Order: sequence, then C-alpha cells, then structure tokens
Amino acid sequence: MLIHPIVKKFATVVLQFTGIVFVTGFIHWILVNLYITHCAPSGIRGILQTFISLGSPLCQFINTVQYELARHYITIWAAGATAILAWIIAKTTNK
Repeated sequence: MLIHPIVKKFATVVLQFTGIVFVTGFIHWILVNLYITHCAPSGIRGILQTFISLGSPLCQFINTVQYELARHYITIWAAGATAILAWIIAKTTNK
C-alpha cells in the first residue's frame, strides 16, 4: 500500500511530538518520585527530614529541574497546537 508523502510526513511529526510528550512526562514522574523519596518523605520522619534536606543542593536541583520541565511542558503543547494550525492553514489556502 502506497502512502501519500504528506500523510507520511504528518505521521512522522505526530510520532515525534508524541515521543517528546511521553519522554517529558516520564522524566517529570521520575523527578517527582526522586524528590519525594530523598527530600520530602511522608510521615513524621519525613517532616523532620524535610527540614534538613530542604536546602541541600540535590533537593534544590531536583526541584528546579522538575519545575522548569513542568513549565516547558505547557510550551511544548502550545507549540504543537500552533504548528498543526499553521500546517492546516498552509495546506488549505490557495497558492
């Protein structure tokens, strides 16, 4: 079965975007769980440990990277939506 080049290109871009979204979500999940495990565990012991680890370079790094990743996740979706709209407009306008 022969696939039209435009469909093939669109499918490639969609798969790349989906991969970026899933990798970003997976990294975010890892960082959040790492932060919970090492910097802010649950329970009474966790409250006490949080006071000690709150200023540690490792916890600051994990928290900063996780926060920036979450911020950029929104940008990734906005860029994807903009790209799709631009592609649709480019393909549907008269040349």
